[in-house]
Amino acid sequence: TRERKKMLEEWKDFVGNLATICTIAMFLSGLEQCAKFYKNKTTGEMSPMSFLVGVVMTFVWFTYGRLKGDASLYTVNGVGFVLQSVFAVFFYMYAVNRTNMMKKLLLVSFILASLHLVINNTQPSEIQDRIGLLGALMSVSYCASPLATVRLVIRTKSAETLPFFQILMTCIVTGLWTIYGNIIADSFVHVPNLIGFLIAIFQLAHQ
Repeated sequence: TRERKKMLEEWKDFVGNLATICTIAMFLSGLEQCAKFYKNKTTGEMSPMSFLVGVVMTFVWFTYGRLKGDASLYTVNGVGFVLQSVFAVFFYMYAVNRTNMMKKLLLVSFILASLHLVINNTQPSEIQDRIGLLGALMSVSYCASPLATVRLVIRTKSAETLPFFQILMTCIVTGLWTIYGNIIADSFVHVPNLIGFLIAIFQLAHQ
């Protein structure tokens, strides 16, 4: 109804700003990993994929937010893109296999350049939904990655592999973006975050 729509609009900026702040706070958790790399002078067994996927995903969502003209989306993902890029470079500096990491960085750079080229040579009205769909699919895949850990927890009946604070933050962040996606009536934002929220709730239940 019109009244419900008006009420949701009144909450849009508040929820968007809160989601942005909480998401940036979660992005900053990568600083802890970088501090460990610096202290140990090596990345050890850790995979760089979370940073590399983060670079591509935040670029896609930043672009979608810019095309859509949504300040909350492009602000949070613009900051996220810069942070994830810095983390990826920092990972390279202390990588066990620098040559392999350089290949991955070059692949990510090629993907970003290709996306940028396609976006700049396509009408915004035509490309917006495609970029939104790409962002949604990447987000669902990213959210689904912890399911392997959940299976391990169920099999071993031990929650040691699940970092409580990280899961709690994921729950809060995806919950806020689910609400925001509902407010702006955007299923590309709403659906993947709802899936991420449900996965986080499932993980919390096994703590």
